[in-house]
Amino acid sequence: MVNQQNLSSYIVTFNTFALLHGQHSNPFYTKVVENNRTFIVEKTPLEIMKDSCAHYRTNFDSIINSSKNDLKNRPKPPIMLTHLNNRPLLFFPLLSPTLHKNSWVAYHAVKDTHQCADGVSVVLKNDTHMPLDTSMATVYRQMALSHILSQRFDNAQEELRSSYYMIMDRKNSDSPIS
Repeated sequence: MVNQQNLSSYIVTFNTFALLHGQHSNPFYTKVVENNRTFIVEKTPLEIMKDSCAHYRTNFDSIINSSKNDLKNRPKPPIMLTHLNNRPLLFFPLLSPTLHKNSWVAYHAVKDTHQCADGVSVVLKNDTHMPLDTSMATVYRQMALSHILSQRFDNAQEELRSSYYMIMDRKNSDSPIS
């Protein structure tokens, strides 16, 4: 591992590629994979996601419920933590999002996937291979659901931009806020 270090807490950003559980001796630690380094955080992936949601001024349960609503109550929904410059920060779970042993993968970090003997090898944007103990069907489904959430975000942003041009009633447009 490059720049090996252990941290007591961590906030997910666009540099985060994955939060992996079970890759080390203590099951309550997380192996964090970023675009240019890998390290251990002394929290579970679920704790890191909840801390990240709070950091971005939202609530993990609300995000899960919103994703389930957008995806017609699908189990294991991907989530959007925040966005920057009209780019959503989406992560998809490999197991149920509320399990401590779940791992999370950044949608924006996945370049390709390959079936391998022990599961799936995900090729990340930095051309590293990340082995995952899951099925190709799970990764494909989670990527497709993440894409749907991304499209819904894009559509909502477009509606927000176009609402600026809505015709307002002149009498009410300059009325004071009460």
